[in-house]
Amino acid sequence: MSLPDLQYVVPFFQPIVAVDDMDVFAYEVLAREVRSGAVRSLGPVFEDPAVPDRDKLSLDRHVRRLALERFASTRPRAKLFLNVKPSWISHRRSEETILHELSSLDIDPGGVVIEVTEEELLSDNDEFGRLLVSYRREGCLLAIDDFGKGASSVERIAYVNPDIVKIDSSIVQKVDSHRSFFEICRAMSAFGDISGFDLLFEGVETAYQLERCVTAKGRFFQGYVFSKARPEMDAEFENRDLLGNILSVRTHLDLVGIRRRHELTQEMDGDVEAFKDLIPDGDEVAAPRALLEFAGKLPYYCIRCFVCDIHGRQRSNTCQAGLRGQMLVRDADVGSSWFFRGFFGEGLRALRAGRRSFLSDVYKNVTTKEHVATYMHLLPGERVLCIDVMSTAIA
Repeated sequence: MSLPDLQYVVPFFQPIVAVDDMDVFAYEVLAREVRSGAVRSLGPVFEDPAVPDRDKLSLDRHVRRLALERFASTRPRAKLFLNVKPSWISHRRSEETILHELSSLDIDPGGVVIEVTEEELLSDNDEFGRLLVSYRREGCLLAIDDFGKGASSVERIAYVNPDIVKIDSSIVQKVDSHRSFFEICRAMSAFGDISGFDLLFEGVETAYQLERCVTAKGRFFQGYVFSKARPEMDAEFENRDLLGNILSVRTHLDLVGIRRRHELTQEMDGDVEAFKDLIPDGDEVAAPRALLEFAGKLPYYCIRCFVCDIHGRQRSNTCQAGLRGQMLVRDADVGSSWFFRGFFGEGLRALRAGRRSFLSDVYKNVTTKEHVATYMHLLPGERVLCIDVMSTAIA
């Protein structure tokens, strides 16, 4: 890989768009070589193991200094993403260099996002941790790049405690064709809600990928669907209306979904009240065919039912919908505990708070691989009726 002449190397800026206000939240600094009108991305140089770290460091510092000078003179409202790869350099020197540059250019550290690009945890974690603490103490935000690309990404999240996690383009570009990758993104969004970080989806190229990433609850988006990297920090980007339309549709669908969930819960309440006398009491509920008559009265979209105690332990057999609509009886799950299911505790709290019933969010059943929601209804004697419902009955 040929090294560029630094006199031809300049920073380009790719906008990162926020869903909050549909405006540019930040710009990522990317290195480009511009010579005789031709533009070459220098990403491959940084990724080439044959290029010595000292050359990568020299190139990185050159681009960063130019980018910070441009940022200082332009003073955009948006933030600036700076990549830091600690394995190239002495961490303390890195800290002193970047923070000194911010100070010398009178740049508020709160306007800078330090993007950690290391694909592996470093052996000297304590020193690296002190570096990150220094950035955060000065007011910088922290981001982890390329989630899904390295083997230790989850460990790095726990270690760095970032403000932003960037979902790698290798995952983003499959969300429109592989449901599993979409579910990974949704799971990461839930993880972010618990852990206190926002998701940034990079490499978004098409309208459908953008719609999937919005649906997965991303907050920030970066990619060709909005803009390629450009030599200026331009606040304009393509497809602002597209993002607005997607948000409007998602809001409408969410409202429809809420209404449908309410309607379905009411339907289920009526069915259970009408036929719950068929559910045996006490020890009889564990009889192999005890729930069969009750299950046969349920609507077609109810694919299995069973009874648990208040602690989540299954006390009945399972009635499972089979081919041609007949119900099959399975007693192998009697005595199993379902409290580990995330929704069960939430449902139990709702029932104990006085609600008549509870309908979980849609999830993928580990055993059957079906997408279902579970309806829970409190029965006399501190028992809980659980009915798995087809996801299509809610959507």
